[in-house]
Amino acid sequence: MELIRSRLLSEGSFWHISSLSAVYLSQGLSGGTLFALTTFLVSTGSSVSDISLLLSITMIPWTLKVFMGPIIDTFTINRFGRRRFWVLISQLMMILALFPLVFIDVNAVNLVLIALLTAHNTFVAISDIAIDALAADSLREDQLAKANGFMWGSKTLGRGAGMATATYIFYGYGVNEGFALLILTMSFVLILPIFSKELDYKAGFETKLYKNRLTLYELFSGIRESLFNKSALAAMIFMLFANIGYGIFDVIYNAFYISELGWTGEEIGSMRPYGMWLGGLIGLSAGLLTLYFKKRFLLLLFVTGQAVVYLAASSFTPDTSSFFTSAVLIGVDAVDAGWSVLIFSVLMALCVTQTSATNFGIFMGFGNISMLIGNNIAPSVLGTGDYAFAFTFAAITLIPCWVTGYYLTRD
Repeated sequence: MELIRSRLLSEGSFWHISSLSAVYLSQGLSGGTLFALTTFLVSTGSSVSDISLLLSITMIPWTLKVFMGPIIDTFTINRFGRRRFWVLISQLMMILALFPLVFIDVNAVNLVLIALLTAHNTFVAISDIAIDALAADSLREDQLAKANGFMWGSKTLGRGAGMATATYIFYGYGVNEGFALLILTMSFVLILPIFSKELDYKAGFETKLYKNRLTLYELFSGIRESLFNKSALAAMIFMLFANIGYGIFDVIYNAFYISELGWTGEEIGSMRPYGMWLGGLIGLSAGLLTLYFKKRFLLLLFVTGQAVVYLAASSFTPDTSSFFTSAVLIGVDAVDAGWSVLIFSVLMALCVTQTSATNFGIFMGFGNISMLIGNNIAPSVLGTGDYAFAFTFAAITLIPCWVTGYYLTRD
């Protein structure tokens, strides 16, 4: 009995936080490998339009999380736990979707690569919404900032490790070997959620057990209770604009650094992970920072920092020192992690009903639509002007986030 209790996902215990963070780490390793893949593809001849196509299509499953949430809220297999069932099945399918990439040639953007990565991202998106719902259900409100710091920190550290390792293997050995290592690592990470045990009630509501199934009325009532208010509307607006600039940056930065600044793919792949690791440390410490600084100050600081990074990139020329060009590659992920941790704790606090998967999925759906918009418009924005214009435009898209972020973090 004591052993089972030690593996219970409750009270923000070491096992609890580690299990949530492990799933985020797995997602981060996957995302970092994709970052390395786009850099590799650009260095071997893929165009900005090719990368835009790849990222735009593989991003589509993330925008559909709003439809995945109701399924996760209304169906499960009880022996595995209300949320843990979806975490386990999605993690397994993430791994299986990548298996063909261990055996086929990957040297250009094509339909096979797009289809496999889109299938993989579909299950990553399901895993993401399931683990977010599990966190919202199993953590008290006063534990959310700390837990989100560890979770997002693990994801960002995983991105850095995934990109650095994949870059080394892609250029030194081959893409097939890189995906083989990713599969092996993700399989190992599955151990923690497999041996965990989930609560049968929402944290703080011990006397109100989960229902095995929710009716449509209960589903819509839960959505209405959480989302039909001014704070939820402000949160949706924030998320709708939050990732447009990041989506633009991800499509064009490889071509910019290689063709305009003279970097190599290996240099990009070895430098950008430092920003992800720094972002991981910021994410891990964000919960502690809220003890000393107001959440409003920290959120607006990081959003402003993101805009400054884009504006700095807009001023770069081939004569700009490597110190400043490296600082942007490091800064873009570091400040992104900072505001992400803070806003996610705000979003989870708004998910007050048993439909937390649906509610959080709606919030994140807006964030992923934002990224998709950025990925899609990047070639057009670049074609309208030049790289300086594209980076400046990315900075301007953050203005609505500054306004709504100020409102969301009011006392």
